[in-house]
Amino acid sequence: MAIFGKTDGATSAPAAEAAAPSTAAAATIVGARARFVGDISGDEDVTIHGRVEGNVDVPRRVVVAQGGEMKGDIHARTVVVGGKVQGQVRADERAELLASGSVQGNVTAPKVVIAEGAQLQGNVAMAPADAAGAAAQTKVKE
Repeated sequence: MAIFGKTDGATSAPAAEAAAPSTAAAATIVGARARFVGDISGDEDVTIHGRVEGNVDVPRRVVVAQGGEMKGDIHARTVVVGGKVQGQVRADERAELLASGSVQGNVTAPKVVIAEGAQLQGNVAMAPADAAGAAAQTKVKE
């Protein structure tokens, strides 16, 4: 523990966190000046500040931040769009379009929030979670 800037030899919290990252805080981040081409999948949150060309399929949360651009489909438990998405958005629990968000494609989720000022060119389907998942699985099998 540090007292008045002095350390007692114990490992500081940031160093300990860097040595052993927590899976609860794990996230994939595409930086503001980065461009990623390809599909993203895994078991952690995804935040897009830059540009992604490909599909994102994760069982957690996807955020397309203000200034971020996504060309491809998104499937996650929760999707928040503050940037631009050209593709289908499918959320198992909740999809949210922020005032700065723009989606060119369909949005499917049991709960959909569209803020004043958000832009949507497509359809909204508020299907129950089980129906959305079943429809997606049927589409994949075809």
